[in-house]
Amino acid sequence: MDPKAITTTRSLLDALDARGDELKARTAFDAKVWQALGTDAAILVTDLSGFTKQTKKHGILHFLHVFRRCEQACLPIIEAHGGQLMKQEADDLITIFDGPLSALRAAIEMQEATVALNKTLAQEDDHVRMSMGIECGPLLRLQDDAFGDAVNVAFKLGEDIADPGEVLIGKTAFTAATEAGFEFSKYSVQGPRVVTAGNVGLEHWSLRL
Repeated sequence: MDPKAITTTRSLLDALDARGDELKARTAFDAKVWQALGTDAAILVTDLSGFTKQTKKHGILHFLHVFRRCEQACLPIIEAHGGQLMKQEADDLITIFDGPLSALRAAIEMQEATVALNKTLAQEDDHVRMSMGIECGPLLRLQDDAFGDAVNVAFKLGEDIADPGEVLIGKTAFTAATEAGFEFSKYSVQGPRVVTAGNVGLEHWSLRL
């Protein structure tokens, strides 16, 4: 198995056929993969609220139009803060940043941008309302995706738990941002909160503008 040949999700899954069943072989395989693909980064996941309701009320093209407005407002901000869009799943943007500070700053600026955008839209059903989740930690980084606990936590926080207008920050990201001097006092911050997901408690903080 040549770790340099693993560049995409499909090539990683194919490579796992050579991982074997013996513990020593698996340990060696895992070490090579992490050495080749491992990185430490922050994940920011955004989710639009109202998908089911708006689609039933106005049809899928209306909601996709709202999502397009979201993209136009947010993608330049993500890029400006050094982030990359890894992939789009349904109405979610899954992005990666060097660290939690840049992810947080991008999240806040995106929330500010959508608040300003909504003020220009007369119809409430045209408004862009986003929930977000952020976490950081070790990841396997591929060309088309990333895998790791930080991805799972950020997705859970942004997709399933956060309310519109809310940025939920995982414990590791919150601790790192605090130590780096992020001024949480400028915002409405509550926490720590704990939510149970799969019998695991996810400690996190809520930030609103």
